[in-house]
Amino acid sequence: MEQIALTLIYIHAFFGGIGLLSGLVSIVGKKGRFYHRKAGIIFSIAMFISASIAIPITLLPNHENLLLHLLSIFTIYLVISGNRVLRFKKHHTLGVLDIAITSSMGLVFLGMIFIGIYNRTQEIPKSTLFFFFGGFGIMAIVRDIKLYKAFKTNPTAYLSNHIGKMSGAYGAAVTAFLLAALNSSTLWVWLTPSIITLVFVIFWRQKISKT
Repeated sequence: MEQIALTLIYIHAFFGGIGLLSGLVSIVGKKGRFYHRKAGIIFSIAMFISASIAIPITLLPNHENLLLHLLSIFTIYLVISGNRVLRFKKHHTLGVLDIAITSSMGLVFLGMIFIGIYNRTQEIPKSTLFFFFGGFGIMAIVRDIKLYKAFKTNPTAYLSNHIGKMSGAYGAAVTAFLLAALNSSTLWVWLTPSIITLVFVIFWRQKISKT
């Protein structure tokens, strides 16, 4: 079983590394250009595969980690919905899959908050992280609902949502990298990438609103 876990970890790390590099190219590249789009596609595929592999890893013996398990699901949600939101630019339609993704992930994020409450009552370490990522997820769901209501009247709403989702997915990749590279699970390792990502997203959303 441990050999299976190690094999999965290596594959997970390989695609995670591709995601980090391609995501960086997409971030520094001018938005909408060819290499930005292509790097974004590679990033999305790599992160989807990496996060999908992380889900069973975090359930294997000696590798159980509920927080990383839920964070992997969160990453998949960000990647899928962050790409699907681009459909609104052309089609202005809300599909059944969009509603299903938003609804199911809303339940997951509420579950994270309840887990945080339970862990806090049991004085389990790092219960704050469940509140943080669960709350961050609820904020993303609220933005989804606002987008669904406003995409016909606000042509930039989809872009702001897309940047927020893809940046969040990249922040999750950086978090996973730091946890492995530093062999540390302190609060600052968990939270610093998310805080930097939040500042980056706020900057771009203000820039979009001005233009």
